[in-house]
Amino acid sequence: MKTKIHRYGFVTLMVLMMAGCAPYRTNSSILFDSIKIDVPKTVVIITRGTIGHRKYKEIGEIEAKVKKSMPYHPDPTEEQANVVLSEKAKKLGADAVIYVTYESGTSYTSWGVIKARGIAVKFVE
Repeated sequence: MKTKIHRYGFVTLMVLMMAGCAPYRTNSSILFDSIKIDVPKTVVIITRGTIGHRKYKEIGEIEAKVKKSMPYHPDPTEEQANVVLSEKAKKLGADAVIYVTYESGTSYTSWGVIKARGIAVKFVE
């Protein structure tokens, strides 16, 4: 009987140790530990304010979230959130994201998270 308890305890310990090897998780499945971020050919402007010199049409609000899954991973950064925000904006056909705000903290499913919110816009000439 004690052998079974020891065996189950050992298996549980191994599963918990292996769970600590999880990578970053983001809404867009971009793993920041293993890739270099290149400047995209189509640049989406990300700004905390507005673009006063150009006319634009609002497409809608967008949000990006970058999480870390373990406490020893570095905290997610605004730059990482901007990459995800830019990818989402490109899918909508946006040229820029304005009035971007950042909110960081922890959540029930991660050890650290940063959320970026803004308004996707398309320039009109």
